[in-house]
Amino acid sequence: MMFERRRMHPAATVVLFIKQLKDLIVPFIFIFIFGAAGNSFNLFSIFFMIFGLLAALLTGVLQWLRYYYWVENGELRTEYGIFVRKRRFIPIERIQSIDTSAGIIQRLFRIVKLQVETAGGGQEADVMISAVTKEEAEELRNILLAKKKEIVENAPSFEIDSNEKEVEENIEVQEEITHTYRITWGDLLIVGTTSGGIGVVLSGVFATATQLEQFIPYERVFTQFGEFLQRSVVIISIFIFLVLFISWIISIGMTMIKYGNFTVVKREDEIVISRGIIEKRQMTIPLERIQAIRVTQNLLRQPLGFATVYVESAGSSSGQESDHSTILFPLLKNKDVSKWLHDFVPDYKLQEDVHPLPKIALVRYLVRHVVPAIVVSGLLAYFIPPYGYFALLLIPIAGVLAYFRYRDGGWKLDGDLLQLSFRIINKNKVILKKKRIQSLEWRESLFQRRQNVGTLEAAIKSSFTFKNFKVIDVKVKDGANVYKWYSYKK
Repeated sequence: MMFERRRMHPAATVVLFIKQLKDLIVPFIFIFIFGAAGNSFNLFSIFFMIFGLLAALLTGVLQWLRYYYWVENGELRTEYGIFVRKRRFIPIERIQSIDTSAGIIQRLFRIVKLQVETAGGGQEADVMISAVTKEEAEELRNILLAKKKEIVENAPSFEIDSNEKEVEENIEVQEEITHTYRITWGDLLIVGTTSGGIGVVLSGVFATATQLEQFIPYERVFTQFGEFLQRSVVIISIFIFLVLFISWIISIGMTMIKYGNFTVVKREDEIVISRGIIEKRQMTIPLERIQAIRVTQNLLRQPLGFATVYVESAGSSSGQESDHSTILFPLLKNKDVSKWLHDFVPDYKLQEDVHPLPKIALVRYLVRHVVPAIVVSGLLAYFIPPYGYFALLLIPIAGVLAYFRYRDGGWKLDGDLLQLSFRIINKNKVILKKKRIQSLEWRESLFQRRQNVGTLEAAIKSSFTFKNFKVIDVKVKDGANVYKWYSYKK
């Protein structure tokens, strides 16, 4: 069963054209804004824009004509390049994930984008095939998985077995589904309302507004608007409320579009995550590449008893959040987290009874948080009264945050598992396997040493770098126990 040399779907020309067009947006805007502002938007500007469009279209066509992919001699091979021909050979045994996604353009043509990633990881996929049919993507995926299984089982041959019956049996085992998680629209609404995405929306609106300075007379608008607002504090309050409310509604919509149809499927040795309403994404995470499990509660979800579960994996970059983690379960009740972890990642067990931080740590947390808050709020209150007096609210807020960071800190050993609990703003519980920990560090500052505490920090391999998790002000005795546990043979 071979996968012969093929081109992408012809619709790839459109996909690649759109991709080239995105790179031209900034130059086009530059020409439009400054050309219009300087009254020099002439035939040369129009010619430049038309030339750019034709060049993008021609590039898309040539990239489609010159791109080939196939499987040969135990390798996934690609050939590409318009002027300089490049070839890339990837041994199948190094492939860690085969993911698909479908944006608006792909869905119009009923095709998908295929991404293949290796153990090395990175910010971008090792192989990206912009347009293939779903059937071809599934065929290629099945061949790669079947061949990889043969290699893992030390098969004598490195060529794809032509015995289709044997391959089909391998594929059938690979595709067997053991557990499924599917988010409901009600839970998705809760995810959207508690996501905290309002800050992203407001920053996006601000960034867009600064780019429209050429067209909107902000100075005159703000002057007239300020005169209007001076008439009533109620109007100011209503205006602020409306801005925040609309931003909140937009953030809910963005979250629901991004995570709509969120489904997690557990197969024999991998987890497949699919999500998205407008752009459909599917990513595969081999269980052997999971480095840690992280359970997080933000300030809105914790009082409601909900949590989000992330998986930290190596060799995969698609489908990750801004912190290079992958959401495994967007929303679970706290009492159900252990059950779902047992079903999908049984090697990782969540412990509730962790070893707490010593009482002296509370004093240290209060000093680190409250003292800077007193200094900052005092300066603001002194130099910009009366508005600076509002900064005094930072003091109790810092005190509350310090207490919760102390209360939520802790650690736990359970066989070959280490669990670290900590809070920055959100509450986090990280479960790490001993053999997945790249380094374990124990350090003591001068002040920590005087109070018999220190900082425990573990590092794991992430998608293209290392990720660190630490608990501050752990007792020296406890830190020694964890260090001794890690020092033993993994």
